[in-house]
Amino acid sequence: NSTQKNVSGSVKLKLYKGGMIVVGRKSNNSLYNPELATFEREAVYNQKDAEGFINLFGLPIKAEAILRGVKK
Repeated sequence: NSTQKNVSGSVKLKLYKGGMIVVGRKSNNSLYNPELATFEREAVYNQKDAEGFINLFGLPIKAEAILRGVKK
């Protein structure tokens, strides 16, 4: 029951032909901080972290290539 206690705010949607696009959102409890949303500051994000993510994210593609006998 307490997982949603900080969920509040509003969302602005654009509806068109059965589709929906989020065009805005606002919350006093937002975790987004523009000072932290950067890939340039080492204190916030270490560029070396991307290598591990890319390797893990690409693992299914590598496994399929091995199973199909595709060469690099």
